[in-house]
Amino acid sequence: MAKAMDVADLIIELANKQGKPVSNLKLQKVMYFLNVQSLFEKGTPLITDYKFEKWDYGPVIHSVYSEYSNNGATEILKPIDHQVLKQNDDGFFYITVDKFDIKKMKSDNKDDFEFIQNHLNSLLSFGPFKLVDYSHEEPQWSDRSIKTYDDRKTKRFYSKRKNQFWAS
Repeated sequence: MAKAMDVADLIIELANKQGKPVSNLKLQKVMYFLNVQSLFEKGTPLITDYKFEKWDYGPVIHSVYSEYSNNGATEILKPIDHQVLKQNDDGFFYITVDKFDIKKMKSDNKDDFEFIQNHLNSLLSFGPFKLVDYSHEEPQWSDRSIKTYDDRKTKRFYSKRKNQFWAS
C-alpha cells in the first residue's frame, strides 16, 4: 500500500511529464479520487498512512498540503525533498532528507505505481475547481457536522455508476 507523500510525488512527476502540472489544490483532489477509485475497484484504499481531512475545498491530506503549501495556487513543477524526523535506537532524534525516486517507487510498489499511472490521465483532464465540485457531491464532504472521514461512505457513494464522473 502506498504512502501519501509517495502518491503525491508520483502524481507531480507524472503530471509534469504529461505537460499537465498540478497545483496543491488539484494535487489533493487527484489524490482523493485515485484513493476513491482504489476503494471502488480493489476494495482497499490506495493511501494507507493518512486519512483525508474535511476542509472547505474538499478532502485534504494535511501533511502533503503542508509540504507543498509554499507553491500557493501555482503549479508544482517537481517533487520536493522531504525532511523526515527519525529516532535512532538510543532514543536520539535526527533529520534525514527523502528524495523522491520514481524507479524505487515503481519497483517497491509496482501495483500502486501502475494503478496511478493507469488512472491519472482521466483525472488530470479536470480543472481543480471541477474536482472540488465533484468532491462536494459526496454527502460526507458537504456534512460538516461529522469531522471524520469514512472510507465505507465513500465506497457506498461511488458504487453507484452515476457518481463515477471519471468513467463518463
